[in-house]
Amino acid sequence: MTSSVALCTYNGQTYISEQLDSILNQTRPVSEIVICDDGSTDGTLELLSNYAERYPEIIKVFRNPDNLGYVGNFEKAMSLCSGDIVFLCDQDDRWYGNKTEAITDIFINNKNTNIVCHNIKLFGNSLEGSDEMVYWHMESFDPDNFSKPEDLFKRLLYEGNVFPGMSMAIRNGFLKNHLPLKKVNYVIIHDYELLLLAADQNSLWIERSILGEYRIHPKQSIGYKAFSEFNPSEVKNLSREDLFKVFQRYSFVKKIISGLNLNTKFDAEYIQYCHQKYKDYLKKLPLLDRLINQIKMKYYFHIFDYLK
Repeated sequence: MTSSVALCTYNGQTYISEQLDSILNQTRPVSEIVICDDGSTDGTLELLSNYAERYPEIIKVFRNPDNLGYVGNFEKAMSLCSGDIVFLCDQDDRWYGNKTEAITDIFINNKNTNIVCHNIKLFGNSLEGSDEMVYWHMESFDPDNFSKPEDLFKRLLYEGNVFPGMSMAIRNGFLKNHLPLKKVNYVIIHDYELLLLAADQNSLWIERSILGEYRIHPKQSIGYKAFSEFNPSEVKNLSREDLFKVFQRYSFVKKIISGLNLNTKFDAEYIQYCHQKYKDYLKKLPLLDRLINQIKMKYYFHIFDYLK
């Protein structure tokens, strides 16, 4: 199988060489690296030109005449990829040397798989001196807890994405069938949208191996504040504010199910999910507080109105 890398850049000169070197040093070489630059004003384009001159058969650089933004730039890069498999790639991370080989073998041996997601490790100056941090630990995610495919889908839809784009590879036939992206919500960016579609079709493969490193730094588009301040020893209980967010998310869930033409049964099941979270929250309160909170939630805060 041939493979493409969809790599997006924007003022990424600090780390782009390290990322490209990790891609070019794979045990199973990639067929092409499609790079779309979204109007960099630093030395990114010069670095990319140097790499393209050294690897003219592999590296293809496109400069956007207008800034497309994070999602639009990835949509363009993905659309230009010709390989059987498309690896999504940020400009500031690192791949382990066996990444493309391990993922390609999964696609070869599993014809019904459309997306493969692998585990990743966090790294960066802000994390130095701390214990090894794995992305899934940050999200309290353990694939062993999802024995049924629909349980994984509900985890992604109800609680949010746990697979960054840089940990994803997509079968190109599936990808092209879903381009252009629907962009039904600003939260549902390119990787999240495609993941939900694949999970809904039971064609999402979770690879437990750590096959890359996700860099944490102040200039990254997503993740710096949450990950740099994360304390793995903290045990977080469901607060009243958290419970409100669960109920308020219902309108979001309804819109995504409708906009992406997902299985409509998950609409009703989200309501059940909210009621279970409500029970779990009350269960941890002393009896008197529980009774007071039940009254307040229903008649003062009107929390169940969010489910209408």
